[in-house]
Amino acid sequence: MDLIHRWQTVRRPQCAVEASLVSDRSCRTCIFTGVKWFQLVLALPFMAAFGVAGHALLARGVKAVLWSWSPLATGEPEAASYQRQVYHTADPAMLQVVGAAAGAGVLMWLGMATGFSLLGWLGVLAVPGAVALDVQRWERVAVSAHHLWFQRGWGSKVHQVVLENIRDLSVEESEAEGGFTLRHGRRNRLVRLSVRMHDKRVVALPKTDAHGGLDAVEAVANMLRQRLQQIRERDLSRRRPAIDELPPPGAPDSVGPDDNELQRALARLRAQAAAPRPAKAAAKARAR
Repeated sequence: MDLIHRWQTVRRPQCAVEASLVSDRSCRTCIFTGVKWFQLVLALPFMAAFGVAGHALLARGVKAVLWSWSPLATGEPEAASYQRQVYHTADPAMLQVVGAAAGAGVLMWLGMATGFSLLGWLGVLAVPGAVALDVQRWERVAVSAHHLWFQRGWGSKVHQVVLENIRDLSVEESEAEGGFTLRHGRRNRLVRLSVRMHDKRVVALPKTDAHGGLDAVEAVANMLRQRLQQIRERDLSRRRPAIDELPPPGAPDSVGPDDNELQRALARLRAQAAAPRPAKAAAKARAR
């Protein structure tokens, strides 16, 4: 009995030490697991932002290459252009593209959190997928010397409008009701260019963000106004008769004699204004 009592007396402290060691190990494991999950939770928004940033950079480069390889205008250079911006335009289609880019980052985070590398690689491949979705919904506008061009989505039909068929144009700004963007939240404004044809048909061009795309839209509108003014002046000059085409004074005509004389006087003034100036300068020199 004394031997058993002595063995129990020695064993109890050893068990207490072993229990304390097990408790310390479990506490350390819990702390390590908690720190690991805390780090993973903090990494989630960073990985989503990484997917968005990767899409933004890759999409910008791809669009620049595609526009250079296949411009809207064919046979003549583009004078001005604008396009719908993804991260600034409050449009459901653009919000889906942003969601696809952020989802690619979430897939990469899941692969990192679970240790399943296939999820990480799927997230990496999802970034080009978001770029492909963006390009499929890409809307752009360009103006050249004789035409207005616009396209809604890569691979879709490129619409061509002859400038001579345009009557007038307007730049329209509006509030984006219910829209959401990462840059402006719910305080967004949209801008678009609308042209009215001679048959009173209105062509509404693609929308874009008013905060970042207004200057580009105004550049296209100003170029259009300049070309339309030149076309009107050209048509007006073609309708004006020359001096030789006017009937002589007193000839029977549908207009009165005063109108005939006025037209001849205007034509004579235009002819004098179009005369070369060096000849006039030489005549003045001889007169001196």
